[in-house]
Amino acid sequence: MDSYGPFSAPYISNSLGLRDAQIREVPMDTDHPRILFIGDSFTEGGPIPWVKTFVGVVSEKLKSQNIEVLNAGVASYCPTTERVKLRYLLGEKGLKVDRVVLCLDISDLKDEFYYEEGVDGKVREVPYGPFREKAEKLRRADVICDWLESHVEKNFVILGAIVRNSRLTWRKYASSSGVNEYDAIPEWAYNWPDYQGPYKDLVEKGLVRTKSEMSLLSQYLKAKRIPLTIVVYPWPQQVKAGTKPSRAETEWVNWARENEAQFISLFPVFVNQEPAEQIIQKYYFHNDAHWNEAGHRLVADALLDSKSGIQIPKKTKN
Repeated sequence: MDSYGPFSAPYISNSLGLRDAQIREVPMDTDHPRILFIGDSFTEGGPIPWVKTFVGVVSEKLKSQNIEVLNAGVASYCPTTERVKLRYLLGEKGLKVDRVVLCLDISDLKDEFYYEEGVDGKVREVPYGPFREKAEKLRRADVICDWLESHVEKNFVILGAIVRNSRLTWRKYASSSGVNEYDAIPEWAYNWPDYQGPYKDLVEKGLVRTKSEMSLLSQYLKAKRIPLTIVVYPWPQQVKAGTKPSRAETEWVNWARENEAQFISLFPVFVNQEPAEQIIQKYYFHNDAHWNEAGHRLVADALLDSKSGIQIPKKTKN
């Protein structure tokens, strides 16, 4: 079972270790077209039953056309991890697919700072990401704060309140230790398309890195003659932002054009169709960025649209 807050759903994997409708052996090649989805927790589906995730719905709909769908989505994936995973599946394992559909959102820029490919060709986590040069200071600060929280704040009422207020004040203003910068991650990381604060240079650096990894991924797929589809979609804060063009769209539509990839924006599906709060309440989990079952269904319908959805592949040799 995969649990997420109050929600949970059965989680089944196939012989490739990918989430699936059932335990099954996935042949490396087939006589029918096959689409491989990859992305982060939105694509993986988390606490949504497989049949109600957007990938599951797309898979069921395309069965009538004899098209197979695989889901390589994993929570916190980003272009670096996706590139390495595709190289493993399509290279080392020899899996044959006829289109890759890669789903991107605003979290990818942040995650690119926290993962990198090592000399062994495997992905490793980067402690403290873009603030790695201050890692030792941050680690010591976290150890102290964790100890105070677990041993003092939770065991003493008055003293605990004093310590908690002091700790939070210190984290807010102790910029000399680097803690303030580290705690600022959510602001620039999850609002970067509209962010105008002191970490603008970090946003631009992250965007360059994300695009670079995407270009390497695209080149790998081109070498294997596998077409690529890029899908972008809004988080709730972007739904609230309204109709203004988001950099999450414009940056990637330009990249897709330059790299000859199909581009699908799901922003028009969510933005300004109804008042923002109604859209968020209808299609997202409460107080969370992820889609609920209705949101997954809406995404599936958009991707299956005959005019603006995924270009249905034919069986190719790759």
